[in-house]
Amino acid sequence: MPIDYSKWKDIEVSDDEDDTHPNIDTPSLYRWRHQARLERMAEKKMEKEALEKEKKTTSKKMQELEKKLADASVDSKSSIQQQIDEVKAQEEAWRKKEAELEEKERLEPWNVDTIGHEAFSTSRINKITEKKPEVKKTDEEDSQDMASFFEKNESLLERIGTLKGGAKATEIFLAEHPHLACDYTANWLTIEALNAAIFENEAKMKTMAEQCIIIQYLLELSKSLNAVATNTTVQKQFFKKFECAEPVYMKHYHDEVKAFEDRLKIRAQTKREAAMEEAEAVEKEERIKASPGGIDPQEVYEELPEEMRKCFESHDIEALKGVAQKMDEEVFKYHFDRCIASGLWVPGKADEEEEEEVVASTSSEDVPDTKA
Repeated sequence: MPIDYSKWKDIEVSDDEDDTHPNIDTPSLYRWRHQARLERMAEKKMEKEALEKEKKTTSKKMQELEKKLADASVDSKSSIQQQIDEVKAQEEAWRKKEAELEEKERLEPWNVDTIGHEAFSTSRINKITEKKPEVKKTDEEDSQDMASFFEKNESLLERIGTLKGGAKATEIFLAEHPHLACDYTANWLTIEALNAAIFENEAKMKTMAEQCIIIQYLLELSKSLNAVATNTTVQKQFFKKFECAEPVYMKHYHDEVKAFEDRLKIRAQTKREAAMEEAEAVEKEERIKASPGGIDPQEVYEELPEEMRKCFESHDIEALKGVAQKMDEEVFKYHFDRCIASGLWVPGKADEEEEEEVVASTSSEDVPDTKA
């Protein structure tokens, strides 16, 4: 009697990968498929568990009602019997639901998570023409090669980074320039997307982020086939799968792009803050070097009592003299000496009889100029 192989004809398979690209930390397109399948299996399991729970509850309720019916008086038996009929109807509904689930499960294709585990096997799979070369480079060599790639393909990288139209536009562009399907392109897109985020060019950042994720998924497919991503056959296969992907998988893709954009924005904000702190530190160092006593005039100015600060803002020496008469002598002297040490106040002589006191130019927002 011939063997019936029909039960093996529909097996659901996903090309799962073990690792992802270190720069982007993103799953491949086929990891989505596996994840979605596991979610469906989990939902079915929960549905079966909920059904079992309802059946047990209904069965327990039926036993209680039957016991009550046996002990009930003639007047209350009709009411209890009505409740029993309702519970029986519920039991019938649960049985139908259970039969539907069993039939659905029977017709569902097998997959790697349900088909079972083999004891041993040997397989030979035909790979796509080129085998992915294993080239070990030092970090220095890799950096030099990447810099050379950026320089040679600068105009092409700029074009792919500004492509609009999603995967279709990328497919057309890569068909003309297949060598751009590589890690270096993904690195360039990541760097430029981050630069766009730093300068708050959100439109440019979003376009480059999407292109970067598409290239990453193409690289992941090439890994699964043990082939190079520059292979045009690999590229055609990838974009065909991408175009036919189900809505649930495309949702995962768009979520991944959005998550990458969010990471870029956070990183950009961190870099902006670090740059501002560095610039402020350099400016402070220059101010201290220019001050006579090695004191930051900005800090001295901000620590001045309000009355003294207003005198500097208005360039009013007479008002400053008035403040000196009203304020505690030691307090005024402390702040005034710091003004001289920082260069906010530059003493000098107009002639032999009197001393000229010059207040440096200032505004309500900037530190007064330290030069006389």
